[in-house]
Amino acid sequence: MKRTLCAVGLAAFCLTWAASAGAGIADSPLPVLTAGATTFHLYSVPGVIAGGGLGTYFSCTSTDTATMQVGVEVFGSAGGAPFNDAAATSLSLAPGATVIFGTGGAAGISISSNLGGGFSKGSARILATSKKLACTAFLADDGNAPPTSMAQLTIIAKLKQKAAN
Repeated sequence: MKRTLCAVGLAAFCLTWAASAGAGIADSPLPVLTAGATTFHLYSVPGVIAGGGLGTYFSCTSTDTATMQVGVEVFGSAGGAPFNDAAATSLSLAPGATVIFGTGGAAGISISSNLGGGFSKGSARILATSKKLACTAFLADDGNAPPTSMAQLTIIAKLKQKAAN
């Protein structure tokens, strides 16, 4: 009887533990952007779209006095593991420089790093090796130059959203 209870308890523990791993922007492990440097999760972006004539673009500017590494991870609507390798698509950003990450190419937007598509909707997190980074995110139609439609996306600090105004 004790042996059966222990086996059932152990099985329940293992199932609970496995189910909580890699749930998206909140608790997926942070990638190493640069060997020997700490990676910070600076911003989260809900409402990411890739496909159907739309793309999501992340424009980031360094406000640091030293070069940093910047990356963006995109996640599907169900959460889980990221759709891209943030270390492979990350960029070195010099002091005062600006880069644009995109979920795909666009006729009217010159992207610095292609994050890839493969999903229709989801979220993203912006990562860097310095906390001195200013970013914005927007949706745009990817087939026209200039884009005929654009919309700004809300960026929240890490995982904390302030009340709407």
